[in-house]
Formats: sequence, C-alpha cells, structure tokens
Amino acid sequence: MTTAKPARKSTTAKAKAAAPARKAAAKSAQVEALLPNMTRDALGEVTETLEFMWSATQAVFGDKARPEHAISLLPYALDALEVRRLLAEDVAKQARSSKS
Repeated sequence: MTTAKPARKSTTAKAKAAAPARKAAAKSAQVEALLPNMTRDALGEVTETLEFMWSATQAVFGDKARPEHAISLLPYALDALEVRRLLAEDVAKQARSSKS
C-alpha cells in the first residue's frame, strides 16, 4: 500500500506569499534613497523624544493625558537635556585642565 504525498505548493503560490516581503523591502529601499542618513536619524530621534514625552505625560496625568500636554512639556525636557549637556562639558573641561 502506498501513501499519497501531499501536494506541493505551486511556484506561483510561493511567489504570491513572498510578494509582501519584497514590496516592503523595495519600499524601504525607496525611503532610504529619498532621505539622507542625517534626516532619517533626526526623524528617529524626534519620534523617540515624542514617545518619551507621551509616556511621561501619561505617567503624570494618567487617563486625563492628552497629546497637547506632551507637546507643551517638550520644551522643558529639551531645556533640561541642554543643561545636562552643558554641565557635562564643563566637567570634562575641568578634568582636562586639572590634568595639565
């Protein structure tokens, strides 16, 4: 007695299954060609910063959090980051001058 082999997928079915992945890769390549590296990096940083501000806003305001709150608080967060950057620069300068 012989057992029947399962039917093999046709090559067109395989091609159809792989089509979305190919389309996504092609679209990604198009985006990379259109946007310079610095622009892509900046967009990523902006997105991460806004997501962080939204999370912080939700932590403070809970269910009453609104996107406007996150955008309103953004300048304060950026100012705080700038102050930290300037302080770090000062510490680095002092460390270099003390070695001399």
